[in-house]
Amino acid sequence: MAKKDFTPAQAVELYIGNYRFDAIRIVETEEYRMSQNQILSTIGINRNWLITLPFKAPKVYQKLVGHGLNHITLFAEYTVNGVGTRAETISVKDARIIWRYFDTKGNAQAQKLIDALSEDSLTSRFDQVWGESRTVEQRRIDDSRILDTPRPWTKLFETEFEENLARISKLHKRHIQNGKYYWEFVYNWMTPEEKAKLDIVNPILSNGRRKYKIHLMLSKETKERLSPHVISVLVLMKSASSVAELRRLVQRQYGIDQPNLFDGWNVE
Repeated sequence: MAKKDFTPAQAVELYIGNYRFDAIRIVETEEYRMSQNQILSTIGINRNWLITLPFKAPKVYQKLVGHGLNHITLFAEYTVNGVGTRAETISVKDARIIWRYFDTKGNAQAQKLIDALSEDSLTSRFDQVWGESRTVEQRRIDDSRILDTPRPWTKLFETEFEENLARISKLHKRHIQNGKYYWEFVYNWMTPEEKAKLDIVNPILSNGRRKYKIHLMLSKETKERLSPHVISVLVLMKSASSVAELRRLVQRQYGIDQPNLFDGWNVE
């Protein structure tokens, strides 16, 4: 078997919502390309599908060629996040054609990717005519909204917070009932606008719970605003021996009658 020649390339991470890809750029030509394996595996298709397509389904192959598929592969070698990688790559245009084909066949992952890219393209055109641009973080948040998936993960509660809550509640830190206390001592400090937005992006389901954990669907701005409050509650929690005592400390600290709000938790 002939030895493959790998073309030098560069790569950075590309996220469409929570779908991760290598955004590959060939060094010599500066052409953008994508890993053929990543393109197919993300939508649950066998990595050999495109290779065998001309023989197993020639009519489908010719149809895709008619839509602009050229299927010229290039073996590229690059490093991403410090890890050396080799991949068989195809053009960005071919990737879009393949996803569009499976979108028409009812492939759920392909449908989400096409929907996200279509809306993103329209937004990008507005950005171009207005001379604006979005940050990578803003783009990922937009993608997550379009794809109906959790926001890119950022930490809100440190391990120390979780462990101290488990200590005073006498429950395992992952016990669902602890969710009541996260609402009572943290999420109740959201603004009415933030709560209303949360009900839109992560509504309460028929079973009384929400599809995603609360902190996964909070905006970056909300998390940044709540973080000092979380630290304040943690300080009080360290000196408390029970939930009731923490409740009294919080009431004294904020000068209010702290309510019990268990919105979204159907726990007996």
